[in-house]
Amino acid sequence: MKYSVGLDIGTGSVGWAVIGEDYRLKRTKGKNLIGVRLFEGADTAAERRGYRTTRRRLSRRRWRLRLLNDIFASELSKIDENFLPRLKYSWVNKNDTDNVHFGVGVFDNSEQEKAFYQDYPTIYHLRQKLMTDNRQHDLREVYLAIHHIVKYRGHFLNSGEISANSSFDAQKFLALLREFHNTFYPDAVKFLNLD
Repeated sequence: MKYSVGLDIGTGSVGWAVIGEDYRLKRTKGKNLIGVRLFEGADTAAERRGYRTTRRRLSRRRWRLRLLNDIFASELSKIDENFLPRLKYSWVNKNDTDNVHFGVGVFDNSEQEKAFYQDYPTIYHLRQKLMTDNRQHDLREVYLAIHHIVKYRGHFLNSGEISANSSFDAQKFLALLREFHNTFYPDAVKFLNLD
């Protein structure tokens, strides 16, 4: 006897039926040869993709901040050699003996720290002051503002190709910073003279 098997395959089930040459449903052992098999539907990759995207975003953020630290490290060490280590270990409680402790906070002493936070309650106050004020600021303040911009720069999860022209160039970045500094602070000390 000739017959055909028809399948209806879905994401959560498979339906089947057996028909003969006369297009009628076949029977065997007193039962129609038709049925459905239900199973748990497949999961999308959205959850995994979310984790992967977060890992990449945080990895790229760490890379940008390491690059920023490399750019500023030599000049910051002339002013305050423990500034970057203090920022790195700022989460450590000063009473914790198991972890390294480099000081009270952002600045060398608590008086500077209090004055800084009175002048700039939030990082946005500091950024606004640096953009609008004509006087030369402490390099640590400039670093903190740029650090905030680089760290929380928004997202660029756009589809499309990434060209070599769109990659970050530290030398161009430094040149832009110098040009900005020389334009707005022509009488000030040279900024990040790394040439």
